[in-house]
Amino acid sequence: MNSNVLSIAIRADKAFDDQDIQTLETIVEECLGHVNSSEYNDLEKAIIAYHGATSQGNKIGLIYKGLLEYSDEKNNEEEFELSLYLFRISLELFNMYKNDKKQWDSATEEDELHYSSYLLMTATNYANELYSSGRLIKSIDQLKFGVSQGFPMAIANMGLKLITYAQYDYDDGHKQVLLNEAQQLLLKALDSPDLDDHARRSFNIEVERIRDWVSQNIFDEFSLGTTEQEQDYRKWCLDNNLFLNTLNDYFNVSMVASDCLHLPDIVTDINIGPKYHGLFNQLKQEYVSARFMIYEGINDNTPHFSDKEVFIYNTLDYPIYGIGIEKIKFGYRSLYSIFDRIAYFINDYFDIGIKEQDVSYKSIWQNKKFGRQGYDFKIDLKKRITDQDTYNFPGIGFYWLCKDIAKKQVKHKYLDPSIEVLSGIRNALEHRYLKIHDPFIHRTDSFKDTLAQSVHLIDFKSATLELMKYSREAIILLSLLVNREEQIRSKTQGDKFVMPITMDAYYDDWKTL
Repeated sequence: MNSNVLSIAIRADKAFDDQDIQTLETIVEECLGHVNSSEYNDLEKAIIAYHGATSQGNKIGLIYKGLLEYSDEKNNEEEFELSLYLFRISLELFNMYKNDKKQWDSATEEDELHYSSYLLMTATNYANELYSSGRLIKSIDQLKFGVSQGFPMAIANMGLKLITYAQYDYDDGHKQVLLNEAQQLLLKALDSPDLDDHARRSFNIEVERIRDWVSQNIFDEFSLGTTEQEQDYRKWCLDNNLFLNTLNDYFNVSMVASDCLHLPDIVTDINIGPKYHGLFNQLKQEYVSARFMIYEGINDNTPHFSDKEVFIYNTLDYPIYGIGIEKIKFGYRSLYSIFDRIAYFINDYFDIGIKEQDVSYKSIWQNKKFGRQGYDFKIDLKKRITDQDTYNFPGIGFYWLCKDIAKKQVKHKYLDPSIEVLSGIRNALEHRYLKIHDPFIHRTDSFKDTLAQSVHLIDFKSATLELMKYSREAIILLSLLVNREEQIRSKTQGDKFVMPITMDAYYDDWKTL
C-alpha cells in the first residue's frame, strides 16, 4: 500500500478530531486529484476516494451538523453532491480493482483485508449519504452488501431505513412487515460486541420506539405462475428487485412477487374524478410492459420468424440484429419517458402552473420559465417540499433522483458517473444510431462505424437494468410523496366533509384488445 494513502487517512482523522475544517477541505481537493493519478492502483485510489468522501462528510457535519439546506439564503446541496460523487467514484474503483484479473491475482493478504474492510465502510457510509438526500430506496439497495456480510453497522442502518420506509408507505400491511423486520435487524446488530456506546444507545431507542407495533412476519407461499416461462420471469423480477411493491426492496419471497403498488387515498374537489389514479395506471403499465420486453429480449436467444428473409449486410464489426435486441431498445426508450410523465403528474397534483409543453423532470424544480416567453410558476415545488411545515422526504428523494437523471455535474464530472453511459445510449437511440456488438468477438480496432454509437451487449444489458431500477424508484417515490402530501393536506381540511368514493379493481381478464 502506497504510504501516502495511509498518510491521508491519518491526516483526515486528526483534522476531524481537531475540527479543522480548512484541512478537511484541503484533503478533499487532494483526493479528487489523486483518483485521476497514475501513481496509484485502483485499490489505492478507491481508498483515497473513500477518505475524500468521509472528509467531505465530516466537514458537512462540522459546518451544518450534517443537515441539508435548500433555501436560497442557505444552500449546501453542492457540498453533499461532492460527498456522493466521491463515494460513487470509490465504489466504481473497488469494482474495477476486483474485475481486473492482473491486479486481483497479484493482491497480497494485506490488500485483500484493505479491500474487504474499506468496501464495507464505503458501501454503508454511501447508503447513509443517499438517505440524507431522500434516496431511501437506493439506500436500502446499497446496504444489502453489508447486511449479507454480517457488518453490524449495515445491519442496524438497514433496520433504521425500513422504519422510515414503513412511515411513508400507505399500506398498513406493508408497514407491519417492514417494522417487524426492522426490529429483528436492530436486535441482531445489538448482539454485536463491536458497536460503540453511542450507536448502541441510538439503536436501543429505536427498538423501544417500535416495540408496540411489531409482531412476527409470516410469509405464505404464493404461486409464481402456471407456466415455466411465467415462473422464470417472476423469479427474475424478484431477484433483481423489479416489482412495483415496496416489500420487494428488501424481501425476495414469492409473497411479494406482484405489482401491487398504487396511490393512496387522494382528496379532491367533488367535480374531479380519479385522474391521478388513471395516470398512475398508465405509468405502471408502461413500466411493467417495458420490463417484460427487456426480459424477453435478454432471455430469448432463438431466431424469430419476423426476422426471416430480412436482408441485412454483414458490416464486419459483429453487430447484433434481431427482434430480441430491438425489444430491449424499445423498453429502454419507454423507461426514459416515465420521468417526464411523473413530472406531468406532479405539475398537476401540486398545481405548479407549468404549461403542458414546458413540463419536464427538470422544469418542475424551477420557479419560472426563463426566456422571452417566460413566466412565473404558481408555486416553487422545491421550496414547498423542503419547508418545515410541508416537508416531504420522498419528494426530496425524487428531486435528487432527477439530479442524477439530468446529468448534474460536480467538479466537471457527472454526479452519478454511470449516467453518462445511460444518457449516451438514450441519445443514440432517439437521435442517432446505436449499434450493439457481440463482446466476445468484437474487436475495438475493427472497421469503425463513425455514424454509430457502439456498445457491447453486456454493457447495454447492465445499463438497461440500471435504468429500470431508476424508473422503478421514481414510480415508488411518487406514491410515497403523494401519501406524505395527503397527510399534510389533511391537517388543513378542518371540518370539511369528505365523501368517500370506492373504485373496483381492473380485472386481468379485461386486459386484452
